[in-house]
Parts: sequence; C-alpha cells; structure tokens
Amino acid sequence: MTTDNTRSAGRPQPPARRAVRTWQDAERNAAAWMRHWGYPDADARPGGPDGGVDVRSARALAQVKFQAHAVGRPELQRLFGARGRNMDRQLLFFTGSDYTATAVAYAAEQDIALFVYGLDGSMTPVNAPARRIRDAVRPTPPEPAAEPEAATRPEPVPAAGPGAEPAKERRPGSARFALGFLLAVVALALPASDSFVARPSRTAATAAMLVVPAVLLVWGIVEKTRRRFGHTALGLFLLQLPVGWLCNARLWQNGFLPAGAVTLASTVAAVLLLRHGARIRARDAVA
Repeated sequence: MTTDNTRSAGRPQPPARRAVRTWQDAERNAAAWMRHWGYPDADARPGGPDGGVDVRSARALAQVKFQAHAVGRPELQRLFGARGRNMDRQLLFFTGSDYTATAVAYAAEQDIALFVYGLDGSMTPVNAPARRIRDAVRPTPPEPAAEPEAATRPEPVPAAGPGAEPAKERRPGSARFALGFLLAVVALALPASDSFVARPSRTAATAAMLVVPAVLLVWGIVEKTRRRFGHTALGLFLLQLPVGWLCNARLWQNGFLPAGAVTLASTVAAVLLLRHGARIRARDAVA
C-alpha cells in the first residue's frame, strides 16, 4: 500500500455529497456531517415536532434552516432555549444562507457552532466553535509494525479521536462578577457615609446604586464567555458614578450646572464605551 493510500485509509472520510433541494435534504445532510464529526447517534426526523431542534444526539442538538434570508439572533436563542438544563450538549446551527452580526456575536458568547451548507451538501464552518468541531476529526495514524522490544516500551497516550469530547474553552465571567462585587460594596457603603446626603432616602439611594452591580453579578454567574470585557467594564463603572451623584443631594447644593455637566459627561462616556465593547466582541466573534 502506498503512503497516500495509507493516509487516506486512516483519515475519517466526510459524508458523500448529496444534493440539497428541500429542507428535509438539509436536515439529513446536517445529521450526516454530525455523525462524521463524532456524534454517531445524530438523527434527523423531518416532519415531526422539533421544538427548535432538527437533529438530535446524546451529546449535541442542532437546528437546520432552509431559507434565503440571513439567520438572526432570535433563531439562535430559540435553539439555546430548547437545550433546557442539558448544558453539556453542544449546540450546532446550520443554514444555507448567512448569519447576521448580532447572531455571530451571540453564538460566540453561548458557544454555538455555526455552519453554512452548500446545495451540493458541502459544509463550511463560520465561527471558532464550528472550526473546533471540524478540526476534532483528525487523521488516525497507521499501526506501526510490531517490534521485538515493543513490550518494554511505555504505551503512548492515545490522541483525541473524532468521538472525544472537545476541550472546554469557555471560562466563567469572573471579571464581571469581580466588578459587580466591588460596585456592590461601594453601593452599600457610600450611602452610610456622613458626606452622603441621600435623596430621596438612604433605602432608595442604596437600591438605585445596586442596579448595576446586581446586573454584573447575575451576568457573571450565568453567562460564560472568553470575550474581552475591558471597555464594557469601564463603561458600566462610569454608569455607576452618575447614579451615585444623582442620589447624593450634597453634590447638587452648589448648583445644577456643575453636577449636571459631570453626570451627563459620565453617562455619555459610559454609553460610548459600552457600544465600543459590543463592537469588539462582535468583531472577535467574526474573526
């Protein structure tokens, strides 16, 4: 057997090309590719109630769209919701068209693999989770010839095959949680200070100042992401400042103009930083 034939024999072959003319063809084609990627029980059942899922496997769920317009974020959210509490299942999305920028950004945050299929049955990964699934299908090296001293050699560590679980790349939102905790401490301690004159009351001022930290704490606990957070963190921090100033009557005793100007400037800067952070995450997701 030649070297080329040996390599070809050890490499998992992609599914045979099939014409995709209907949505049923698209679902069966997606299931065939999922079996090739290491989900051997992937099964498409066209015609039945899917509840947001068209292809099911013990370790993955997939939605398949046969449409001309680009897939948006709501369709990905529907797939994410269909997973329920089975957070260990990989989510995959297939379409014959394209994805909007907001959909790509959401998929990056929720680790949803995005693919675009061709009418000839070909499959193209769109984002990092999809490329990770594709790249997990590695060539299997040919068995070496038996050697007399093989029994005394340590056994090699087996390489991850196509059925192995991909390494988890997502990390908890610890930066969001830490910032939320810090701002929560400030929101609880500041109204108790003698230099703080609460308006309308200390309870209301404390509650208002705890809104941003509460959002950050919940966001950091629930959501998992590896995207940049620096611009968003600074924007949320600046958003907390005008909330505190608005609740402190002493800062307004010297007139509306100085306090109002600082409050407006901080609010505008916070909004710009939050928008810039969203653009960075969307750009990284596409890259």
